Amino acid sequence: MRGNLDEMAREAFREKLHPLVGQNGTKLIVDLSGSERVNSAGIGNLVALTADANTNDSRVVFCNLRPYVSMVISVTKLDKYFNLAADVDAAAKALRAD
Repeated sequence: MRGNLDEMAREAFREKLHPLVGQNGTKLIVDLSGSERVNSAGIGNLVALTADANTNDSRVVFCNLRPYVSMVISVTKLDKYFNLAADVDAAAKALRAD
């Protein structure tokens, strides 16, 4: 993803990512290295994508979290809900382990 995780990202999530995890058994890596900031709408996008994946027996791993995004996810305790990885290689390894 490029740009802030906010209400402006909603369309990209809806049009590009949700259709992927809507297919049963999809394994998706979302690289967040291009996202410096996140707000409540962005957190909502991440939660909705993860919930959609879980509903469809798919899996999504978020990786390369920037410091602010990582802090917000940690403070909101969503690090217990999301599948997070340090980088793309670690995310791919986590998905292969499933």
